[in-house]
Amino acid sequence: MKSQTFYAKRIHPLVFMAAITIVCILLTAALYLMTRERVEKNELFFLRRSVLDAASVVHGGDVESVNTLYEAIVTEQGDVYRVATPTGDSYVKIFKGPGLWGEITVLVGFEGDLKTLSGVSVYAQSETPGLGARIEEPWFSQQFKGKEGPFSLVEEGTASSTTEMDSITGATRTSDAFKNIMNRAISESATLRKGE
Repeated sequence: MKSQTFYAKRIHPLVFMAAITIVCILLTAALYLMTRERVEKNELFFLRRSVLDAASVVHGGDVESVNTLYEAIVTEQGDVYRVATPTGDSYVKIFKGPGLWGEITVLVGFEGDLKTLSGVSVYAQSETPGLGARIEEPWFSQQFKGKEGPFSLVEEGTASSTTEMDSITGATRTSDAFKNIMNRAISESATLRKGE
């Protein structure tokens, strides 16, 4: 039986692992460079669509109609988006907070009085699919339109006053985290017009 040399036992595996690592890094870098522009365009589209949704502006949903409408009616003022609607200006701002598994990013829209919510749009979340991730469902975000808060949680499907928010059955921590984000947004809403 042939004995293994130092090269075969120690150096060969290291050279092999280094070569595989370099190839994987090059492939990943090439894929990133090839898709970077498209990813940036998609992120911009999702942000613009979320701003329009938070202001309760009806749009076609496709890239062209969202971008055209956004450029026509939205003015960016730092981290606040002023949206000119037929009923008056709405103000939208991004709010973030911890969820169960990661950060939840929500765009919250206020009507011109800066008290009444025009809408809410979940921009990013990493909650449990089928439970906490239901914060992205239309029924959940539409419950905030016209409400004023600050919010208290009630059982799913029972919110009736302007200060009640439907919780999601089986997702107590996510519901509580979302309530906290919304209440912080309401407490900071008076500052949204500071740039005018």
